[in-house]
Amino acid sequence: MELANGNLATLRFKEIFKLWTQLGVNNGYIASNHAFFKHAVDKKLKAIIADFVKCLKEENKHLTALLKENGVLAPTTSIDYRQLKMGNIRGKKAINDTEISTILSMNIASSVISVSQALAMSVKKKHTAKYGELHMRYAILGAKLIRLSNDKGWLLAPTTI
Repeated sequence: MELANGNLATLRFKEIFKLWTQLGVNNGYIASNHAFFKHAVDKKLKAIIADFVKCLKEENKHLTALLKENGVLAPTTSIDYRQLKMGNIRGKKAINDTEISTILSMNIASSVISVSQALAMSVKKKHTAKYGELHMRYAILGAKLIRLSNDKGWLLAPTTI
C-alpha cells in the first residue's frame, strides 16, 4: 500500500488482486473443511477443523472490509454451508481422518504463509495487528494438528534407505 503525505492511499492493483485471490482461496478452504467435518470421526480433529473455519471466516471479514474501503466488491460464495448435507457430497465415499489431517495441515500452512505475506505488506497498525493475530492463531492450530496427528499415529516418519 502506498503512503501519500503520511496517509494511506488506495490499494494498488496487485494488492487488490492479492486480497481478492485470498478470499477465493479461503472460500475454497471453508467449503472443503465443511465436507471434512462431515467425514471426520475424531472429535479433536473436528474441533481443529471448526477452529480453522472460524479463523478463515474472520480473515474473510477483514479482507472484505479492506476491499470495501477501496471501492471493490468482494467475491461471493455460491454455497450455503448450513444446508450442506452428506447426500449432497459427490461420491459419498468417506474420507478417513488421516487424509483429512494431511490436507488440513497443508491448508493451515498455506494460510500461515498467506497471512505472513499480508503482514509484511501492511502499513496501518490495525491491519498489522489483525494479521499478526491471525498468524498466531493459524500457527497454534497447526501445532495442535501436529500433536494430534502424532498422538493418533497419523504422522508418519520418513523411511530411510
